Amino acid sequence: MEPRKAGQNSSSTLVQRTLDSLTNEIISGRLRPNQRISEISTAKKLGISRSPLREALRILERDGLVTYEPGRGAFVTDITPEDADELYLIHGHLLGLAMRLACQKMNSNDVSKIAGLVKSLRSTVDGQDRQRFVELRARLEQSIAEKALSPRLARLLSVMGQPCARYRALHVNVPGYMDEVVKCYEGICQAFHERDADRAEELRMHIVALGRELLRRYFTTSGDKKLSALSYQRSAKKRRNGKRQSRETGTEKDRRQKEQSKAHTA
Repeated sequence: MEPRKAGQNSSSTLVQRTLDSLTNEIISGRLRPNQRISEISTAKKLGISRSPLREALRILERDGLVTYEPGRGAFVTDITPEDADELYLIHGHLLGLAMRLACQKMNSNDVSKIAGLVKSLRSTVDGQDRQRFVELRARLEQSIAEKALSPRLARLLSVMGQPCARYRALHVNVPGYMDEVVKCYEGICQAFHERDADRAEELRMHIVALGRELLRRYFTTSGDKKLSALSYQRSAKKRRNGKRQSRETGTEKDRRQKEQSKAHTA
């Protein structure tokens, strides 16, 4: 996923910083679908004026992460089953094409570099480092796309990569998913060594099929089972606190009963 450029003027650094911050908030789920993005509070939080913020929001709107509603402002774009499937399918096929083109154009040094990234990706699976996995996978796919030597393809992948990143954040929480993806990329790397473009594209499309199936399951699961990890942790904390209070209440009750028994005996 190619890093997005905010522009070349003097305020580009502020815009890029704002863009990166909001993108991370949306992809991580801290900014939820349909949530309004307040310009005043966001600008205050980031310590910037509203001008670079508005520029960043325009880029996010272009990339499909933000939607503007007349008279209401900017909102995080909702995730619908239809949009998710369409975006994931198109982005996946573009990556499949990138695998094919890169396989035909890479030299041995290029393949070795890709193999190094795949090895690093494997280490994130062994350590169950989900955030690092997402970051390294994006870097790996960007590197392969660059080896395809197609500026238009790289641009399309960059534009579509950000909305798809939201769904990948869901995938990595599924047991076995990260391992399956790495196995595919290990196979793709082997296909690069063997100059087997068909096999490289086929393995990438297997990842697409897996991701689409997980998205289908996600959208057909009841709302109660789609609580965020944070919500679950909060619920668990409440349960623990409730049990603790219950134990404390029971202890206090026992103490009173003993005191009453002693008084009655006396």
